[in-house]
Amino acid sequence: MSIFPAISVIAHLALLPAFLRLRGSETAASRHFSIACALSTIATVLLMAATSLSIPIVAMPGYAAMIAALFAILLGLRRLLASPVPTGVCAMLALAAAAAGLLVDFGGQDSFGARMIVIAGCGAALLVVIGLPILEGRAKDKPAFRAVAIGLLTVAFTGFVQALGFTPETSASAASPVFDLSLAFLQLSFLPALFVAVILTIENRVIANLRTLLARDPLTGALSRRALIEDGERTIADCLAHHRPAAFLQLDLDYFKQINDHYGHACGDMALAHFVATVSAFLDGRGIFGRIGGEEFGIVLPDHTEQQAAAVAEAICHTVRDTPVGRAHQRIRLTVSIGIAAAAPGDTIMDVMIRADLALYDSKADGRDRCSIARQRHIDASARALAAAAAQLRQADTSHQDQLRHTA
Repeated sequence: MSIFPAISVIAHLALLPAFLRLRGSETAASRHFSIACALSTIATVLLMAATSLSIPIVAMPGYAAMIAALFAILLGLRRLLASPVPTGVCAMLALAAAAAGLLVDFGGQDSFGARMIVIAGCGAALLVVIGLPILEGRAKDKPAFRAVAIGLLTVAFTGFVQALGFTPETSASAASPVFDLSLAFLQLSFLPALFVAVILTIENRVIANLRTLLARDPLTGALSRRALIEDGERTIADCLAHHRPAAFLQLDLDYFKQINDHYGHACGDMALAHFVATVSAFLDGRGIFGRIGGEEFGIVLPDHTEQQAAAVAEAICHTVRDTPVGRAHQRIRLTVSIGIAAAAPGDTIMDVMIRADLALYDSKADGRDRCSIARQRHIDASARALAAAAAQLRQADTSHQDQLRHTA
């Protein structure tokens, strides 16, 4: 009696808790894969018993359980890739793969057709196992990728079902290095490797979703201060390296404290979200827009000269002024002050932000609801330190106000 099928069973049992742990994730495909892992474990045990104990009738429920496992895997893959393939088509593919594998078996396990279906199934299985975790995030929005993944999985299972019927005696008679390796992989490693690939894919998606959440301000949906600085630093450095212009706008909603005091913090939150939606719609992807803290925001504008950035800032002021927030019976007119700074050779994003912040103060001093262009100033270490300290104080004050608001 060979111990290799027992190793496959142990691998299945080891992977099942991982699927159960992921079952509550937002991907929702974990439930289907948990069922598939349990069914394939049962099928492997039954087929191992049929071979070891020489009880062929036990193999029938084993094959049935394996077909059900394939159906569950196809449903999980459909959910994971957001494929429009109907449930009935998944059932037909599962039955077709099993029928093709079993019908080829009737022609003789050492036939050329049987060997070719095993080799083809192994190739398809390797493509699915290797490609799914790597390409899912890059090609998940491409219908061709989803169709190819489901098609390859069907071919892989056709070869897998055929490989399950091979015994050591018949496989020895059809000896070939490629066939032997394909047979060994399908019989022993295919399902555990497939489940590991699925777990990695789900975890990659969960991590990507967490990164997206961390990069976004939870109240407004704009980029967080950290994400704005990181993305802006890369963008400005790339523009300067290729001798292209770049600019930064620092925006501050006017009289926002009075809005909070007069209408309440809930209305203030609504005003912030409305402002972000208005500016995002105006920009339409032309820049990197994020929340610095409180009612302060920043926009990195690649490929914009100082004059072009000033034109964008003037248009933003006009758009915000003409788009009040609130319902018909209570409209709140918003205005915004903006500081503009162009990136110069050798600048970091903090240098540009400091100059834009100084220009913003000029806009406030000149009466608000306007934009000002920063004068070229030398930004020394003390200016950077003061700006960083001021930004931390603003962020801490905003976090403290949010905590008080949620605990009130």
